[in-house]
Amino acid sequence: KRVIVAMASGGTKPGSEADFATTYLRHILAFNGLTEVEIIAADALAGDPEGSIAAANAQIERLAA
Repeated sequence: KRVIVAMASGGTKPGSEADFATTYLRHILAFNGLTEVEIIAADALAGDPEGSIAAANAQIERLAA
């Protein structure tokens, strides 16, 4: 099964050292047999909200294609 996770943060990029959420979610999902995980991130909302939302929308469009 494919899992799409949408997440927002003020500044933590997925996969960075400060990010524990995506690693934890991937671990829990894999434990339940869900290994095809896509992360759609609206990160850096505190610094560039418009750019962050535009990038997340681009990820969504790419996944929908």
